[in-house]
Amino acid sequence: MIPIELQPDQDPSRWDDHVSVYERVFEPFSTTFAKTAIAALGVTTGSRCLDVGCGSGAGALEMASIGGLVDAVDLSGAMIDRVKERALAAGATVNGHQMDGQALAFADDSFDARMSVFGIILFPDTVAGLRELRRVVIPGGSVAVVAWTQPQDFELAMALRTAVTMVRPDIGPQALPAQLRFRELADFRALFSAAGFERVSVTTHTAEIRAPSAKWLADRIAFAPGMSAMICGLGKDAPAVLDCFVKNLETVHDKGPVALKGTAFIGLARVT
Repeated sequence: MIPIELQPDQDPSRWDDHVSVYERVFEPFSTTFAKTAIAALGVTTGSRCLDVGCGSGAGALEMASIGGLVDAVDLSGAMIDRVKERALAAGATVNGHQMDGQALAFADDSFDARMSVFGIILFPDTVAGLRELRRVVIPGGSVAVVAWTQPQDFELAMALRTAVTMVRPDIGPQALPAQLRFRELADFRALFSAAGFERVSVTTHTAEIRAPSAKWLADRIAFAPGMSAMICGLGKDAPAVLDCFVKNLETVHDKGPVALKGTAFIGLARVT
């Protein structure tokens, strides 16, 4: 049972309703970070790989495309169904598992490399999730974790927040999203230490979420449970907020393509 205090993005069952729109809107953005993490892991033909919090499967499919033998884990059943569907269509060596990443059903030392792209940072017990990743990777293998940083420069969230403030100035600051708990470098490093890693190499990367137009993006803004809950919480003011969001973006991008930046840490640690 999901504890009631969890935020929408932390509830796996809520993701079941967002598979298609997430894949279309946000997955290309997150995949940019996944590809960088995969390169850092050094995945090669025959590498046994694990992707935890795999979402709709782009990262797992990327590892398989360069020869990795991949197991992909997510607690959302609909996400795992989509992973299996895409793997079958691509003829990729990806096994999908609906599984709790905080208690992986894999033996110790089962994988050469493992990653989580914006996945374990949503876990209620992120340290337990990272400890599990360490447990199932062989000594000498590597673990990569991608986590958001510099939220003040996350242009999509800032544009949406600006629109909310313009329409509903009475709405004050909201609770910190769970996925921003490790936005500070010291906290991100401390996560690895708490999970038993002796050292972690951290790099910072910026990518862009791209859309054909501001209106297209506004029409699909509920691509994740947290975004959907936020829009629903606006009630009758939601259309006005989204209209303001579109107009603000069009002052910069006109009615053409939109590119909004976001920045993340990629932490790489070796299992000893």
